[in-house]
Amino acid sequence: MFQKESFTIPSDSSGILLVRVIEIRRCSTTRLAKVGKFLRVVIRNTKPLLLKRRKKKLRAICIRTNHQLFKSDGLSYNFCDNALVLLKKRMNTVGKELFGPICKNLKIRKFRVAFKKVF
Repeated sequence: MFQKESFTIPSDSSGILLVRVIEIRRCSTTRLAKVGKFLRVVIRNTKPLLLKRRKKKLRAICIRTNHQLFKSDGLSYNFCDNALVLLKKRMNTVGKELFGPICKNLKIRKFRVAFKKVF
């Protein structure tokens, strides 16, 4: 799970190599972000010839966590790593491709536009 001041590698093809989480959005009491939570991140490292600059703030969404998830029918599943995807203003992904598996809860929710390549 993500918390404030944690570093991670985004799992999309945006060219951004490292980001740092600075805030968990839409959450007042929880300090850990589970699957489907919005995050505010800062770019820390990019590829050399990329137009995105360091210290630029972006929105992100958590798509995988190490924390075990329980479904209503009794099944539980977890992933081997934490991952997030960077988003633009209108909930579109910054990169064109997403790498790795995605939790099924995200495909059902209202921000389906961000994951149109998955369907």
